[in-house]
Amino acid sequence: MSIKRQTVWSLVPLLVTVGVAMYTMPKFYLYLDDKMYAIWGYITTFNGMFGFADLGLGVAVGRYISVALGKNDQAAVRGYWGTGNLILLPFLFVVTLAFIGVGVWVGPKYFNVAAADIGLLRACFVAGGFSLFLGYYGTYWLILSQAHLDFKFISLVRVIMTLLQILPALAIARFTGSPFWMVMWGVLISLLQLAVFVWHGRRHYHLGLNLKSASRACAREMAAYTGKMFAGLLAGNFFGNMDRTTLANRAFAPAAEYNHYFLAGSIAQRLQGLSVSAMGPVLFNSSRVADRSRPAAAVIYNETFAFIFEWYLLAALWLGLWHPVLLRLWFTHTMGAEKGLATAGFVGPLLVPLVAAGCLTAISNVSNSQLAALNRLGTTVWFNIAAGLLTIAGVWTGWRLAGVTGAAYGYLGSRAACVAQDVYTSRLLSAGGWLDRRTWLKIGGQGLVAVVLGLVYYVVPRVSYWLLLPAALHGGLVAAWLLRRQLRQLPARFPFLGRFFTPASL
Repeated sequence: MSIKRQTVWSLVPLLVTVGVAMYTMPKFYLYLDDKMYAIWGYITTFNGMFGFADLGLGVAVGRYISVALGKNDQAAVRGYWGTGNLILLPFLFVVTLAFIGVGVWVGPKYFNVAAADIGLLRACFVAGGFSLFLGYYGTYWLILSQAHLDFKFISLVRVIMTLLQILPALAIARFTGSPFWMVMWGVLISLLQLAVFVWHGRRHYHLGLNLKSASRACAREMAAYTGKMFAGLLAGNFFGNMDRTTLANRAFAPAAEYNHYFLAGSIAQRLQGLSVSAMGPVLFNSSRVADRSRPAAAVIYNETFAFIFEWYLLAALWLGLWHPVLLRLWFTHTMGAEKGLATAGFVGPLLVPLVAAGCLTAISNVSNSQLAALNRLGTTVWFNIAAGLLTIAGVWTGWRLAGVTGAAYGYLGSRAACVAQDVYTSRLLSAGGWLDRRTWLKIGGQGLVAVVLGLVYYVVPRVSYWLLLPAALHGGLVAAWLLRRQLRQLPARFPFLGRFFTPASL
């Protein structure tokens, strides 16, 4: 299976998540009042800061298993897997206790919650601890399937689990109005997903815990890589949500303004999360060739960067240009006319910089995976630290100058560190990326299309539903151009389409 096809299979559950979120995200905001929605946002933000909970061992074990599979060394596969389980389980247990302890103790002092809601906040942190453990240990088993390049199976499982988690959670929000029961439902789904991956690993890879196969030799071999991965995760996840964490402090945005930022940021993060689909294929395919052929790794980087970049460029330009009418249509049809229009007015100015920042971060996930495959994790740590420090400075300065909108643009400015990481990776591999002339031609071509169609704003009001026509034309034309090779192949695969599509017309 090609890297693009593996990426597409990995993309399917993320697209389902985004599609479902298009309906559910504003509904959650409608069903939960400002205080409850803020508490849910605080738990989500705090959880994101514990992305180091698996010690970085999941990716490390996955990488070494990929190398062993490339050599057809099944004994080494069992050794790495068993060693990872022996180390990860107790560490993850300790991190879970730390998450609960810090959340229960520090949360009420740091986050902007009323005295009457402190007990609820603490209960959510306890439930969130169980979700943390099950979620990250489930991801560890998911990585085992990635190392075996079983992306189709992973995609199907994640689609089903996404639907099982989000849709009932919406009903829970409507009938209880409590974020606690929403978190508890997530715990049950995480447990179910873990059970499915364990069953699959035992049946198809003949791997269980394999604690008897653990060895000091495997631990020593993976130690340096795991240490650097842990440092990268610690820096990346601590600083990754630093914009939200900063604004969540009592000294910054009140609950209502934080909710608007959280809602716009959630849209951007859903979009950004789509690039995760490329990280597994890049990491595990590059791991099999990086030690033997740097040019082969460069080919993987170029192919994936070009594929990811042109679609994120379209997303940034399309949402940036047409967001007034899109938000009006979306929010008024899910939240009602009055609240929908008001929410669209608050979210719109935040959406443009946050989506642009999310797209830049998403593109940098390709270089993140490539550097991990090349065992250059120390480099990613420094780039993550630089991005985090720039985030703190940008959000603080932006808030002082222009409130929550200024904070959003300050966060966008911090993404310069992501671009710098991409450029570094391109030079390291002698690859293209941002240094490729074709990248800038794509920017110029898509930018010109956006400018020409954007002239319609001179004759049509910003929130008129008539703008949906040029918006559809914009997205359709550029998407058709990006898919032109696939469209040319349709008549050969499906002969009945020959009367509609001909190579000449495409």
